Amino acid sequence: MKKQWICCLCVISMLVGALQAAAQIRPPRRRHRIMVDPSAKEKKDVLKADIGASLKDIAQRTTQHAQNPKVDIVFVVDGSKRMAGHLFDLEKKIVDMLAVIEAKTIDYRFALVSFHSVQGEPRVALQPWTFDYLSVTSALQDMQVESGNNVQSGYGLDAVVKGLNELEFRDGVTTQFVVVTNSRMRTSWTDAKAKNRIGEQIIKLSRRNDVQLNFIGISERVQAELTDETNGKWYPIDSNQRRMDGQRIQSGETIADKAILRVDGIFKRIAENLVESRPGTVDVVFIFDYSLSMETKTDAACDGLDQMVSVFKSAGLDYRFGMIRFWAAVGGGESTIVVTKPPLDSEEVRSLFRLPKTGDEHLLDAVIEGVPKLQTEPGRDLILIIVTDEPTSKRTEKGYSVGQAISVCRGARAKVYVIGGVTSMQSSSMTDSFQRQVAQITKGEHYVMPGALVWRGTGGADETR
Repeated sequence: MKKQWICCLCVISMLVGALQAAAQIRPPRRRHRIMVDPSAKEKKDVLKADIGASLKDIAQRTTQHAQNPKVDIVFVVDGSKRMAGHLFDLEKKIVDMLAVIEAKTIDYRFALVSFHSVQGEPRVALQPWTFDYLSVTSALQDMQVESGNNVQSGYGLDAVVKGLNELEFRDGVTTQFVVVTNSRMRTSWTDAKAKNRIGEQIIKLSRRNDVQLNFIGISERVQAELTDETNGKWYPIDSNQRRMDGQRIQSGETIADKAILRVDGIFKRIAENLVESRPGTVDVVFIFDYSLSMETKTDAACDGLDQMVSVFKSAGLDYRFGMIRFWAAVGGGESTIVVTKPPLDSEEVRSLFRLPKTGDEHLLDAVIEGVPKLQTEPGRDLILIIVTDEPTSKRTEKGYSVGQAISVCRGARAKVYVIGGVTSMQSSSMTDSFQRQVAQITKGEHYVMPGALVWRGTGGADETR
């Protein structure tokens, strides 16, 4: 019996020893970790939101181009409960805007349109023009008190229309509307495509009254479109918004802009670029293709002219228009070039745009023969805007070259903008060589005409078609 117990104890001792040995040589347990490369993390484009900085920027844009400007500001403000914090910021920061304005002028006015809804019932109130900014801040304080639990966002588009219809606007003054909201812009209109229709009405009224719409708002398509169509600017109301301005992509000297999908949008961009260059007195001369393919682009060009004039007036630019029209007989016949020297007003230019189109075109002929006839007056800058939907062509027997045409533009000290055609889809560059080069050399810009015809020849832009 004792021997059996001794054997059992020996076996147990051996098992314990084996287990201890195994524990000592067992490799430590490893936790499985997923290694993350910090550089692989997507970086968010965080926008800095600052109502005070936005108001100051609007004031600077309003006063920068005149010595003693007249300034009219209309606030269109969402009075809902969700806006309480932003209303407080707006009330406190208006004085920052005022400081910028008073550094340039004491001739300023403010107006206020507030909007909200109570239990689904829309309410819009208009406070007329006043020279006392304290009355505006007082009204904003009242809005903060009234923004209770049952106060929701109202119809912002209706509020903008009310301001445009009921306020009186001073001649020669570009009025700035400042819409402040953290909600989507809505309308009480109930018919089909109501939002599109009221948007069109807002744009029409804004252009008629020389109004620029600015939004301190959210990332919403209608807000971006209204600012773009009225030469205003969009600002984020908080850092949760995404960037709304068009991102330019530059390839060579050709600019493709996601925001520029229409001819009128390109006219506006050209005007903005010209104003930013701070020219003196300018003659803006269109070199306009009157071939048959341009007939469908006439209305868009007229709309673009309206936007261009709006930008020029807002900037206080001293400008005159002129025109070089060109076309040729079908099949590459003799060129017809008609030069109308400045000054032309916008209505006269619009009438010329609408003249019937016919035949083909030879752009090099128009530049080489037409530009010297302008004889721009001393002290005035010459701006040429080429408008065509086809690649550059010429009459072979005249022997004109790209180099000659560029030399003519340089000799006239012209800055050349091009809304032009494209070459073959198989070519190494989608842009026309002359049109691209003349814009580059004269420090202008080249844009591809929306809906431009593609020439499928292989000889490049200088071949006769």
